[in-house]
Amino acid sequence: MNITSFETIDKAIGMAGGKPIVLEALWDGDTSGWYLHLSLHVIIKKLFFVKKEVKYIGTISLGGDIRLFNRTVPPWPEAELAKKWGKMANEKYGLIFYFPSDKEPDSDCPGWEQRHLAIQCADCAKMIIPTDSPYLPKDICYSCHLKREFNNKIKNAEPKDDGVNLYMVKDEEYDHLGYCSFFDGFPIAPFIDDTVQARREKRLVDIITLDELDISIIKEKIEEAIDEKVAVYKSAEFPPGFPEKFKSNIKPYTVEYQGNKYELIERLDKEHSKIGRLVWVLEMVNKAISGGYCFKIFFKNGFTHRDDAVLRFVNFVGNGSTSLTAIVQKYSGTLTKTEVQDTVAKMEMAGCLTIEGEIVQTTDVARKLLGIRKV
Repeated sequence: MNITSFETIDKAIGMAGGKPIVLEALWDGDTSGWYLHLSLHVIIKKLFFVKKEVKYIGTISLGGDIRLFNRTVPPWPEAELAKKWGKMANEKYGLIFYFPSDKEPDSDCPGWEQRHLAIQCADCAKMIIPTDSPYLPKDICYSCHLKREFNNKIKNAEPKDDGVNLYMVKDEEYDHLGYCSFFDGFPIAPFIDDTVQARREKRLVDIITLDELDISIIKEKIEEAIDEKVAVYKSAEFPPGFPEKFKSNIKPYTVEYQGNKYELIERLDKEHSKIGRLVWVLEMVNKAISGGYCFKIFFKNGFTHRDDAVLRFVNFVGNGSTSLTAIVQKYSGTLTKTEVQDTVAKMEMAGCLTIEGEIVQTTDVARKLLGIRKV
């Protein structure tokens, strides 16, 4: 049951059939994201008999992890609600509200009954059950382990050139078509790779433009590829013995090409998947031709985790404008003031930041590198 108000918790406590002693909030997660499990520990007395029971109340879930990319503030509103309702339960019933990870999701925290087995994370002081993995440190939580690794990448200025953004552009309006870690991840890449690579100059930021003539040539190449695929097209069928219960999850769909319709089941047939991607790319190219658009592709060259982190801090945390002092404070203990200044100067040279006295601001180039949909 999804808990949406304190009334749900209050009702569950009232119906517990015993004295409530602990309201417990623990994180769990699946492919859709993180959520909070709430459970109630009660003591039930009957004559000379006393027993403890744990009664599951429900979950608090306010959306998948896509919120992290949308920069929801706070990023984990479930935690804020749980703390608010836990305080209300404490004040009304005198119980203990037990929430060992109230700032961020962590499924390695001990439950109320296992807390004697826990240690404090050396970095954040959160209670954790020490990992038995030979590849992870024993004294910190997994979240702090990731933070340490991330900070080391920033400190050591490890390379970070991955991340390519593709836009459709008209009259200086940029429509974000997609992001891939590497250029060859775009379905359109095989048809433009030679042209794009020939135009790259390996500057800190390369912006490659494909104009009307380029796009016309691309269209011919895509149509040739589709012609080859549809010439040997075969309807997909479920293999013998395929479980009936899974068939409803695999829906065929139809694409049209040159007046002919083709039914595709991508998850069962690789050739169908290729046809589907090719037709999608052709539709995108046709839209560009009919609407008078060009394509622009943004590459990074010689970027480091340090560059990327500073750029994201200014753009997302500072909303595009912050002070040099704020950046120095943010990375205090990881970077020196000189290292921050050098990074900001490098990003200014790349056309990603502007510097006016103490004020540091992101540019349109930076926002395009970061994949903002409309810039």
